[in-house]
Parts: sequence; C-alpha cells; structure tokens
Amino acid sequence: MNHYLWLISLFICIRAVSNEPIVRTKFGPIRGKQMTTKRGFTVAAYLGIPYAEPPVGQLRFKNTQPWKQRWMNVHNTMNDGSICPQLNGNMEVIGDEDCLYLNIFVPQISAKKGLPVLVFIHGGAFISGSNNSTLYAPDYLLDQGIILVTVNYRLGILGFLSSGNEASPGNYGLKDVIEALFWIQANIEEFGGNASLITLAGHSAGASIAHHLALSNRTENLFDKVITHSGSANAPWAVHTPKSMKMRYITVAIELGCANNRKIMEINDPNNESNMDRESIVEDDKTIVECLRTKSPGEITKMLNYFHLWRGKYPQVNFGPTIEPEAEGAIITKHPMVAIENNEFRDIPWLSGVVNDEGYLESISMILNSELRDEFKEEFEDVVSFALEQEEIIGNHSEYVTQLENFYFPISSVSEYNLKSFMENVTMMMTDALITYWSYEALSAQSSMMNSSAFFFEFSYDGTFSGTFAYGTTVHFGITHGDDMNYLFPIYNKEFEDLDLHNTLDDITMINIMTEIWGNFIKTGIPSAQLSPQWRPYQEDFRFMRLGMGRSPDILMENDFHPMRMEFWNNLMKSVGAPRDIIFPQTIEENGNDDDTPNQLMKNATMSDDATQVTLFDKRIILILIIGYYIF
Repeated sequence: MNHYLWLISLFICIRAVSNEPIVRTKFGPIRGKQMTTKRGFTVAAYLGIPYAEPPVGQLRFKNTQPWKQRWMNVHNTMNDGSICPQLNGNMEVIGDEDCLYLNIFVPQISAKKGLPVLVFIHGGAFISGSNNSTLYAPDYLLDQGIILVTVNYRLGILGFLSSGNEASPGNYGLKDVIEALFWIQANIEEFGGNASLITLAGHSAGASIAHHLALSNRTENLFDKVITHSGSANAPWAVHTPKSMKMRYITVAIELGCANNRKIMEINDPNNESNMDRESIVEDDKTIVECLRTKSPGEITKMLNYFHLWRGKYPQVNFGPTIEPEAEGAIITKHPMVAIENNEFRDIPWLSGVVNDEGYLESISMILNSELRDEFKEEFEDVVSFALEQEEIIGNHSEYVTQLENFYFPISSVSEYNLKSFMENVTMMMTDALITYWSYEALSAQSSMMNSSAFFFEFSYDGTFSGTFAYGTTVHFGITHGDDMNYLFPIYNKEFEDLDLHNTLDDITMINIMTEIWGNFIKTGIPSAQLSPQWRPYQEDFRFMRLGMGRSPDILMENDFHPMRMEFWNNLMKSVGAPRDIIFPQTIEENGNDDDTPNQLMKNATMSDDATQVTLFDKRIILILIIGYYIF
C-alpha cells in the first residue's frame, strides 16, 4: 500500500514540475508558472526577473547598472519582485529599494517563435504603483498571441531626485525602463519573442515615460511602436523645471539633516565675494547626496508628505522627470516640445488616447468632501494652479485665473455655482488641464512631421467598473482616468472583488474590441478590429476614434477633437505661460548657475511678473527657504 502511495506522489511531483515552464536566459535558466487567459489559453508566467543591479548603497541616486549575476541552478521566478518604496493609502512606507524586476507572460498556444512583444509601464504619478501580476495580468491581452512584459522602476525621491548637476542628475526611473528594454532585447528571443517587434506602452505617468523615451535617440532599436494612455511627455506634471527640482532637492537635504539652509544660501549667493565656483558647488552637492545615501529608504520616502501642494486625496506629482545636464546617459536635455518642434523624435507608429472625464481623478475628492469643495471655491485664485499642477509654468497668474473663470465659469463667479454645475465644470477644467490638452498638443505637433501614422482615441464607454470606486463610492460619476485600462487588464475586477460585480456582455464586447485593436497595432502598427470601422490616422483631417458611447460599446470615427476647448488652452498657454526657454533651459550648465540660486530667486520675486515671469511655485518655495534660513 505504501509503495503505491509513493508512486502516486512521485507521479504528482513529476507532473507538477513538467507544468512549470523553464527558459534559459543569458544569466541562466529560470522557472516560471502557468496561468490561463479568460478564454482558457495557457500562459507561461515568469515573475520577478531581475533586470538591473539593486539601486542600493552607492548605487542610490545613480544611473541604472545592468544586471551581472549569473546562476548555475534553475532560478525560480514564480512571484512578483518587491515593489519600489512608496507611500500607501495610510501614508505609510511600503516596498524595498531592491525592486528592479520585470514580469514576462508568454502564450503557450503553439511552439511559434518570433511573437510580437508589448512592454507596459505602470502609472502612479511617479510616486506609486508596480507591475503587480494580479492587476497587470495576462487575462485579456494574451488571447491576441503577443508576449507581455511589465516593468518596475524607481519612484518618488529615490527615482527622480535632481541636484541639477552630476551629483544627482535625476530621471532614474526613466533610465530603469531603458535598462529593462536592453535586457528584453538581449533575452526576449529565448521566450519566443521577436526583438524587432517591441511596442512600448504606458498609462498616465507610464505613458509620459513611454513618450519621453520615444523622443530620445538613446532608445533607437529598443522598440518600434509606442502607445500612450492618458499621458504625454510635455504635460507640466511630466517634465518639471530644473529650478523647481533643485528647490525640492534642497528641501529634502535640509529636512533630512544633510545640509544647512544658511550654508546653501551663502554658497549660492552671487554677491558673496567668497562665492564658490561651479566645481566647488558640485562637490558640495556630492557631499549632500552622499549623506542622503546614508538615510533609510523610509526616511527619504516619507519626505513626499512634505510636498503636498494642495489638499487633494493624493499628493500632486512633485518628483518626476526634469531637464538634466548633457552627459553620458542623459535622457531629457530639452523640453519635449522643443524636441518635437526640432523634429528630434523617433518616427515610429504612435497610438495615443485619453478618456472622456479624466478630471474625476481630482474632482471626485471635492464631490465627496464639502469642506474641500468650499475651500476650492473660496480660494480659487490661490489654489487653482496647484490643483491643476501648473504652478511651475504660469508666468502671469492673475490673467491665468481670469481666463479660467471666464471660460469654465462664464455665468457667475466660481463660488456662486450650484453643486452639479460646479462639479461638471471643474471636472471639465481638470480633464483639459491635467491630461487632455497636453496629449492633444503633443500629438498635433508631432504627427504633422511624422512619416509614420499616428492614431488618436477618446475612451467614452461607461462600463460596470469605475476608478471612482477607489474613493469608497459605487456611484458612476463619469468615465474617469484609468477606466480604459480595465478593458486591457482586469485591474478593477481584482481591486474591487468585494463589490461582487461582474463584467456584462457589453463589457466583454469592449474588452474584445480593445484587445484586438491593441493586438493588431502591436503586430502591424495599424489599430484594427472586426467590430471597428477603419481607423484613419490623425494626420487625415485630425481624425480620432471614439471608443464607446456611454453604456454602449459602439465605436465611431470622428474629427476635430473638442475644438473650442483645445483652442482655449492653446491661446491660454501662449498668453500666460512663462517663457519656455527661460524656465526650461536646454541644459542647466548652459543657463549658468546664478539664475537658479535661492538668492537670485528672492531678488526676482520682488520684481513684477511681467519683468521676470517668476512663477507662483517660485514664490511659495522661496518663502519656505527664507523662513528656513532664519530657523536653521
């Protein structure tokens, strides 16, 4: 009897091992696990694959270093790697600095080689998120016969701290993604993928990263198509001024005890006869950064709480991409729109899109919180540029406020609108200001100079699940930021399982349409589906596809995307925006050192806005520094 039990156990073990796929990478063999798609196809999943050296110790605040370690035995890759340090909903630090891992999902539909590859970059305002295999799962997309790769990258201060020079140039999160792309190029054929058919895609902050990389010649031959959902490189939250990032760096250094406020201001004072030369300032910054390397990831990540610019549910994007000095490994050395206008971008097929009511991402907080809503109404002039995350780029603030009020609240003052009208107008304003206009601006400028086709969509399907559920309500307010992603990945289905909601037939239809469109774009560079009309490029009379019509999954080809709203923002930025060449110098060195010093900023702040185009952000942060000068 025992003999038979032993044979049965052995058979079960052998069968289990045989169901665990193994791939031999350039670093040694790895073992994954099996998953299934919604249609029942088998998928080989390899989770938590290291693609770069852990950015810890002396590698913190340095450019990404490629993975070097080899393993002789089979390396298990059955669980997600650690998420990068970030704050959770209770503002507690979670995650680990050793977080540069990727997940690879391979359809086992046949022994076919040379499958096209989708590399996906998660969103999260550059401060949160991960490539969680439960949320960014292969359930839908891998029915299309593609390989899916999802990537972790450094976040927040650890991912984007910039001193404005070589001490800490910044943009580490972007450089992580580039290193992941190099790893994929070197290894994806072992998984059955085609290294020449790689599409880079992202959502929100991840979309802006994808766009940034598509504007960089450093990514030549790393991918041949790009998809951007609700994000672009030119949005104010996606490319910070060097001045603002320098100020945040100084604040972090002072608050963590790595710099003395008085000393920093004396060093940078252009009227100080003992003012240090540039090399000495860089050396001083290197000392500060070395001190920051001694702080725990938790101490550094908690500093994100210091940078809440307004009282929304979540902090605004306060650490992210910026202009960095020309140097080896530099990614962004000029503003993205300057790169586009100079025809300095990868001419590859581009699929870009937004959702109908992006602004609910922020406005939902005011709908559900009357105190916050009243504050926004009563202090509209003071808070609106921060709520719209444009405080760094506005030169003429009073005119900015006036034009916003006249366009979005034309009947009476902001404070006099009833709740329904107020929230509709605020949501539209936030939709345009945070996401929609910037996607439109980039696509319109870039597509006019492209030989490749560019395609644009507006997602307008109001399905069973909504991103507003994250705020503790199941009321459908509209189609909000991220809702489109639930028809490519089962994100909301997994996040809101406790609501006991299920996809309807219309939801499934939209899933089938979107995954087929995306699958065909990844394979051919042309978005198409059986239930879709022919998708014409944006270059043809500004054509775009409307995906969904409210509760219906119908899709329709249209032209002229919200012309009045887009024209308003185009004119607004021309009339009130601070001059781009001043606030976004191509490299910090070229702009000189004195212009960015706290002392010079204080001088400029006493002058008129018209004379210096000093931004509201400058004035707020200068006040903090002046107060700190006398405290420290």
